[in-house]
Amino acid sequence: MNPSDLFSAAFLRQAAQELQAMIDAAVGIRSAVLATVDGFAVASAQTDGSDSARMAALASSIASIGSVATQEAGLGRCASVTLNTDQGFAVVRQLRRDGHDLVMIGISDGQALLAQVMYQANQFARRLESA
Repeated sequence: MNPSDLFSAAFLRQAAQELQAMIDAAVGIRSAVLATVDGFAVASAQTDGSDSARMAALASSIASIGSVATQEAGLGRCASVTLNTDQGFAVVRQLRRDGHDLVMIGISDGQALLAQVMYQANQFARRLESA
């Protein structure tokens, strides 16, 4: 799947710029990838050389598990999932653009503050959904 088949070049540039802005705005974010819900990378930014295709597939899987869990619990549509570890955390944020469901994953090290990364992920989603 080629992202340019679904999205304009302007949107792809904006997504990459917004991902980089998210990394720049919060200490400790190492990688951020925007992906389709079926796991294909749309845009990415990273400071650690991580594989954006693998991160896209991971984001898709985590978002799917989050969606099933919130539906089964009667909590409505899943907006985000957070995975905490002893060395950092991953935040997966779901969003919708031009009729397409998307997921963003941000990977952070132990220096990051969860609230700050969540704020940046939510701001990213709002900017892309409203543009």
